[in-house]
Amino acid sequence: RHLSISALTAEVHKITSKPIDFIYDAVSLPETQETGYSLLAEGGNLVLVLQSQLKDKDVKEKKNVYSAFGVWTLPHSKDLGALFYSSLSKLLETGDIKPNRVEVVPGGLNGIVAGLKKLEKDEVSGVKLVAHPQETA
Repeated sequence: RHLSISALTAEVHKITSKPIDFIYDAVSLPETQETGYSLLAEGGNLVLVLQSQLKDKDVKEKKNVYSAFGVWTLPHSKDLGALFYSSLSKLLETGDIKPNRVEVVPGGLNGIVAGLKKLEKDEVSGVKLVAHPQETA
């Protein structure tokens, strides 16, 4: 989260010197997209959560770039959504997927400003901030 792009690349190279077959870029900023693409093996797959910012001149190799858009109500994704949701309980039970950790912001809706300040100060990592409106005084 706090590594420079060069430090991130170096950390990946500590794990493997081989190109990577599959990369899921959960940040998808232009620099993380470029880094992921550069680490990707020929024929590999890069999945982005935001629109691709890779320039056509950079995308010459035989690498695949996809954008993830998790809406299960669209006609082309309904079957996949039904399969996923029918498997969700088992995936959670086995630990194959894990829910986000949450931190409840005290004060209901009044606590949102304090939560935003924590985000601005980069004091939130690995958790989702949640406000319970019913706790608003």
